[in-house]
Amino acid sequence: MNEDEVRQAVISALERIIKKDTDLLRYDVNERSITHRLGMYLQEVVSTPWDVDVEYNRIGEDDVTKRLPAEMLRDESQGAVYPDVIIHQRGSEDDNLLVIEAKKSGNPSDGDRQKVRAYMQHLDYDYGLFVRFDTGQNFEEYDYSCEWQSI
Repeated sequence: MNEDEVRQAVISALERIIKKDTDLLRYDVNERSITHRLGMYLQEVVSTPWDVDVEYNRIGEDDVTKRLPAEMLRDESQGAVYPDVIIHQRGSEDDNLLVIEAKKSGNPSDGDRQKVRAYMQHLDYDYGLFVRFDTGQNFEEYDYSCEWQSI
């Protein structure tokens, strides 16, 4: 998939969340519930050979956990990472198309933008996206904002 196709797939999936899953945003549910729906909708528009996974933490076929240099992370995760949503080819170390980190409007996001850059630099994702969802009961209309990164 080229960059335009990736962007169009993501926009289509994000718009479906806004249209069909507003209650998830309004009720301010756990971020995983929202990213799960994003992954589902992405899989519907992404064709073979690409897989869409949520919080996928493996590299290749071996039992190797995805890791980033610990100094690039703000928490005590020992470098282990679980990207919110990825488009990749399972079992391949090289075919990493898109990594997405998502946050709800009430949560801090400083480290997530840095994490997207690190995924691209250290785990060879072609494209990266940070997306923020409006959540909570104080919105008349729900929306999202995107910050794209590419190599």
